[in-house]
Amino acid sequence: MSIATKHGDGGQTGLAGGIRISKADLRVEAYGTVDELNSHLGFACSICQNKEIAAWTEEIQRTLFRVGSALATRRRAENHRL
Repeated sequence: MSIATKHGDGGQTGLAGGIRISKADLRVEAYGTVDELNSHLGFACSICQNKEIAAWTEEIQRTLFRVGSALATRRRAENHRL
């Protein structure tokens, strides 16, 4: 099965707000790693039987979502370069 965006990526990916950066950028690696950690925590939380630990894990996940969002959004300084 092929999935095509009809734009080609040229080795780049888009951040929230429309900025294009290299897929090799450390920011892409960072938000991918944060997302993967969040996924693992979600699974752990889904099988956790201790409500206190599950609640703590969910709070960590909320924080990780904010971190991932910050990583995937262009910084103020980048707004001026466009």
